[in-house]
Amino acid sequence: MNLMQRLRNPVLVNEWKLRMRTRRSPWIIAFYLLALGMVTLTFIYLVTGGRGYYNMNNSREMFIVLSILQLGMICFVVPGLTAGVISGERERQTLNVLLTTNISATKLILGKWLASLSFVTFLVFSTIPLYAIVFLYGGISPAQLLKVFGFYLVTMLALGSVGVLISTLIKRTGVATVLSYAVVFAYTAGTVILAEVIREFIEYQQRQNPAPVRTEPLLPDLLHSINPLVGMLGIFNEGPVHDLRRTLSSQFSFVSVDPFWLYVLFLTFVTAICLALAVYLIKPVRPRLRKAANKE
Repeated sequence: MNLMQRLRNPVLVNEWKLRMRTRRSPWIIAFYLLALGMVTLTFIYLVTGGRGYYNMNNSREMFIVLSILQLGMICFVVPGLTAGVISGERERQTLNVLLTTNISATKLILGKWLASLSFVTFLVFSTIPLYAIVFLYGGISPAQLLKVFGFYLVTMLALGSVGVLISTLIKRTGVATVLSYAVVFAYTAGTVILAEVIREFIEYQQRQNPAPVRTEPLLPDLLHSINPLVGMLGIFNEGPVHDLRRTLSSQFSFVSVDPFWLYVLFLTFVTAICLALAVYLIKPVRPRLRKAANKE
């Protein structure tokens, strides 16, 4: 009982009640499912011409399109939801009140973080029936389906933690929101651009100094593997990421790594760092080093 009381987060429970009891929530879910459903049915109609046969290749293409659309929704919605969780409390002048209660800084940050992502998580997992319709036609394995939803969850948690950290650093919600979107855009576009620049530079160096055995550059593939869009395509063995296994096996014969797990490990690390910094920065009394304390 004591353990359950310690794990109970009053901030998270209160936020859940406020977010899930609004009249907008069921309407948003209904319109979102209707939009994705219309995209799915329209794609099937255009492919079959209203009378043809819908084969496995068409089903695979539709599954990839749905996955990319939902990933775009996550990257667009999550920064806006999380960028104001702490700065909004500052603007309403309620943050100091929360910090004077028995709620620890860790529970406050985790509660705000999970509560802001709960509705998006519910929105994403409510689309499973739509995926099931496409899945029935074949072309996609159950492992790929699980990876897709695991990919969504890891991406949401990481982007949400970045938004919470920026909300802790910036006092104004508007500025924090713009900065959160800028960071997400820089991450998604910057990793692809940097990977291609490095690849071109390495290939230029190899053309200038040809070696008897040419090795594939590893760093560009690693940068591609942590990019959301390229990583999503890698689940379906599409795009640049599917070359990473071949590159690793050619340079390190004993290494066999799925790019999906590299993406998960990297974003898990980013999530832990961002949340730890947010907890440290929001504490009213921060721990000081012993040396500084002894000097005083």
